[in-house]
Amino acid sequence: MNKMKKIGLTALATSLVASSAYAGELSVSGSASLNYSGVSTSSDANPWTMSNSVNFSGGGDLDNGMTVSVAWELDGNIMDDYSMKLGLGDGLGTVTFSGNSVNAGGVDTVKDIVPTAYTPVYELANETAGETDNGLATTSTRSTVGMWGYANSFGSLDFSLGYNPKPAAAAKAEASIGATYNDLFVEGLSVSAGRMDDGDVAENDTYGLKYTVGAVSAAYQKTKVDYEATGTNDQDATHYGISFAVNENLSLSAGRQSVDIDTTATEEVNTGISASYTMGSITLSGAMNKVEDANGTQGADAEATALNISFAF
Repeated sequence: MNKMKKIGLTALATSLVASSAYAGELSVSGSASLNYSGVSTSSDANPWTMSNSVNFSGGGDLDNGMTVSVAWELDGNIMDDYSMKLGLGDGLGTVTFSGNSVNAGGVDTVKDIVPTAYTPVYELANETAGETDNGLATTSTRSTVGMWGYANSFGSLDFSLGYNPKPAAAAKAEASIGATYNDLFVEGLSVSAGRMDDGDVAENDTYGLKYTVGAVSAAYQKTKVDYEATGTNDQDATHYGISFAVNENLSLSAGRQSVDIDTTATEEVNTGISASYTMGSITLSGAMNKVEDANGTQGADAEATALNISFAF
């Protein structure tokens, strides 16, 4: 989204405590978008909505070679996403603090490596059917409020750590790691793996391969959610998909995810196709997703159609 307005941070100097002044700016940006989401199980709901978020961001360089940046999102009159990043400089990586609802790092960076032109196959139909996104390395629980993250790269290896010391009042700390090794054996082939231990709730493991050659990208991923509590159903998921950039404007994708949930009668299966087309400042996107036997309940099926048109200005 293009910048709508810039406000010099020096104008806020009287409200900030600092040892010295540094050049920087606070940017305000926004866009216009119209959304349609029709779901077979929610025929009484109005499918049309529009975006209502404004993004604020700012940052600057420190005199010791580090960088600092902050970001907030005002969404529906609520400041629901905000974070701060500190670049350590000289190849030392980046530290991120998530005040609320921002992925600070860890397993979130690799929980879904399957390419899509618009939206993952496990969204839309399944969520409206009243279920969570099953089969991900964050399915059990994961809180991004008050979360710390660290990310760095060493040659072809990218890795990230995540840690939340107190995700909830009675919960133990959550810790996770995500790593990707790029150009393994051949150019365009990468392998990813991640693990999250969310206290005494569950251990979540995921790994997968992704290969990109020319305009085609394909991935295959396995995920296991192993709950600590007796009687809580563990999950084993297989997720794969492919995307194709027809040209610089049009992209298409298709995917499938199956989730084996312990003690349930059948697997949950999510399938879908997506497309996106950009012409100048306008982007058109769409998806058709379907869930069969949501949460392992036989006959709990739903279909969803989503359309989006966004304007950048």
